[in-house]
Amino acid sequence: MDDQAVNLRFAAAVLTSAGYTNFETIEDPREVVDTVARGGADLILLDLHMPRLDGYAVMEALDAIVSPDSYVPVVVLTADTSPEARERALALGAKDFLTKPLDPTEMTLRIANLLETRTLHLRLRAHNARLEDTVIQRTTALSRALERVESMREELRLSQDETVKRLSMAAELRDPAAGTHIERMSKYCTLLSQRLGMTPARCEMIRVASQMHDVGKIAIPDSILLKASALEPGERLEMQEHAEIGRRVLAGSHSELMQTAATIAWTHHERVDGRGYPRGLSGGMIPVEGRIAAIADVFDALTSDRVYRRAMTLDQALEIMEEGRGHHFDAHLLDEFLTLMPKLITIREEHGHDLAAC
Repeated sequence: MDDQAVNLRFAAAVLTSAGYTNFETIEDPREVVDTVARGGADLILLDLHMPRLDGYAVMEALDAIVSPDSYVPVVVLTADTSPEARERALALGAKDFLTKPLDPTEMTLRIANLLETRTLHLRLRAHNARLEDTVIQRTTALSRALERVESMREELRLSQDETVKRLSMAAELRDPAAGTHIERMSKYCTLLSQRLGMTPARCEMIRVASQMHDVGKIAIPDSILLKASALEPGERLEMQEHAEIGRRVLAGSHSELMQTAATIAWTHHERVDGRGYPRGLSGGMIPVEGRIAAIADVFDALTSDRVYRRAMTLDQALEIMEEGRGHHFDAHLLDEFLTLMPKLITIREEHGHDLAAC
């Protein structure tokens, strides 16, 4: 773009001799913007000082229609070598300068360099666009995969919950009182787990798993399970088998829930002094889940009606549990459990048994 026809003919000759065939010469600067908007451009040679519309105004107009991402370099043709002119042109988007009178070799080299830069820019833009598409596709695929995984996890959780429910129902059919005992005891276990600072996921695991602590009792005869008087020594030994039976029912699964449930079923009758059953474990040999369940199980048993006795008062129950400190129960866990007493009483009240009045 130049308002002097002689300059246009010179530029056209240089471009032709360099092998360029697809170019257009414009003498009226007012036609530049429409021409670029209509057909696009790879590079613009622009005279700076022209009548009617100077090069600065043309660059301002081009800026409004040419996307920065398209990288259409503007080469300013001018005899004005002042710093002010160059700075203003650069600020408006000029990429290079050719000083009049034009040198054909310099002109050809600068044009070639800028066109190569434009080609690389367009390739990079296309590459980035492909990368963005790939990222979007993979992100979408990953999102869908995560949704499927989450759906499968939810299905697994529901399946496990259903398993727990069915096993608990089996115990309830044998002993109607077992249902409320299981619910209360699992809530006690959850409170103590939370008090000990376990993660929410672990607390929930223990809550659900503890509901299966007495599942082994499904194999104990009614004559023993529902006996209204004290058990004979042989009957007591047979009753104690429910811990091992529960382990066998629940063990062998790859499910962490079932593994935890098996641990609780197997160890909730162990004592820290080693006098519990079925294996006589002591102290830290007893998994913490078993030690938690032992405290929750005994507390609920003492404060609930049984087939062979009435529920104890709260004071009576606490006295017995204090006697078991360091013998039957982990002393630290018992301390933490006792700090939860207001919440434990609330759980009892929710199930229609007012512990505070005991």
